[in-house]
Amino acid sequence: MSEVQKTCPACRKPTAGYVPCPHCGADPSLRLGIRAAVILCVAALTLGSGYFFLHVSTLGPQPTLIASIDRWMDYAHVWIEGVVTSGPQVGKTSVSFDVQDESGKLGVDVYILPKNLKRANKIPSVGDMVLLFGQLRVYVGKVELRVSSADDFQLTRAQPVETSIRGLIDDWYRDKLLKHKRVTIKGTITDLRPLSSAKLYTLEDNRKNKVKLYVHNGLSNFENVLDLRVLQTIEVTAGVSAFGAELQLALSSYDDIKTVGAWLPADVAIENVDNTLVDNFVRVRGQIVFVEMAGKSGSLEAEKRYIWLKDNDNPPIWMWESVYKLFSEGTRKQLRRGAEVELVGRVSKYDGRLQIDFTGPQEPSPTPDNYDPPLVENVATIDNRLLNDFVRIEGKVVENSEVRRAGLPSDWEFTLRDNLGENVRIWTPNTIYERMPRPVVVGDNVRVVGRVIDGRTVGRRGILVRPGLDSDVVRVS
Repeated sequence: MSEVQKTCPACRKPTAGYVPCPHCGADPSLRLGIRAAVILCVAALTLGSGYFFLHVSTLGPQPTLIASIDRWMDYAHVWIEGVVTSGPQVGKTSVSFDVQDESGKLGVDVYILPKNLKRANKIPSVGDMVLLFGQLRVYVGKVELRVSSADDFQLTRAQPVETSIRGLIDDWYRDKLLKHKRVTIKGTITDLRPLSSAKLYTLEDNRKNKVKLYVHNGLSNFENVLDLRVLQTIEVTAGVSAFGAELQLALSSYDDIKTVGAWLPADVAIENVDNTLVDNFVRVRGQIVFVEMAGKSGSLEAEKRYIWLKDNDNPPIWMWESVYKLFSEGTRKQLRRGAEVELVGRVSKYDGRLQIDFTGPQEPSPTPDNYDPPLVENVATIDNRLLNDFVRIEGKVVENSEVRRAGLPSDWEFTLRDNLGENVRIWTPNTIYERMPRPVVVGDNVRVVGRVIDGRTVGRRGILVRPGLDSDVVRVS
């Protein structure tokens, strides 16, 4: 044995040729060579990498819990999985909605043309399950996910559950088992409230159970809008959502609405509307003798419009100004004093007085004409006996009085003197005054058509004449 062989390669001590080493027990004949070790390591690494690749390729997306998102994840790209709980709000180039998982909720903006999403059957509805990949934006108290590719938007359509309006209401106030589900119900359209970006329809059954149906205006960006009209009975499939704590259905496509019938209003002469007709729908006809616009509290915006037919003793028909603005421009111009018109509404009672709640959407077809109330030559005869009557007066403005409103332009009270030297006060709320092309001033000769009111109803004293519209105050030479 050579000197090298007589030295242990492990402990470097002399072995005198003994194997294994008498000092450490190492057996040099069992040592692995460098080349073999390298080959073995490469083989192990190859097998491990292959296994890891197979594991990752079959694992699929790993969604992030919404509650785990914090401000350090702003601009991070993540997968999110959950149920759609509101929307859709549809723009020209994007669709927005809310998604909720077991831990929380966030807003989603999908920057894909809505018509392309429609073509791929990916317009989301409340109740649908979605798997999304996108970029997070984390704000104070708000988290959003932005999706920009159709490949990053997977949708599983929820199967609708058939129910009734009554069953839906009972579930909402009992178990909420249908919340964030898709349902199919039948109901009759009995009201419409236009919002800034949507329309809110009221659906009602034969027992006066009601539910709201939210329809975003943006649906018109990619599909034909149905001509939904008052008293149509429809069958609709929509998602069960909420506005605050209030039950609300959300429509994702006009394709989910089918007209199945209609209610017919009773034809009633306006003078025959009485307490027996309260809560019933009626169709009334007649000549418009006065139109009055009412402003919104704390704003110059008009809120309501009252229309009297034939006589001031008849119940007025009132409508939301937002509904009035749905009419064509021609109809709006013709819906004034003198026009013959047919209107449909629901009889109600407010503050002890009968009125008819105009139910939209419906487009009246007024026949234009002119009408002025009788001229009151001696304004001193305008007293309590004429309360709520419509009058026409002429004279000179001899005094004006500004009535300030906090944070808003002022109301104005004018004193008009007739040819007999008698005075009457004209009450002009800011809603009307600010719409006058040229407000009246002292010295103007004017003709005014208005309704006689008790000044206490507007915080003033005595008897006042209130014009209904800015066009009811006209300068005369």
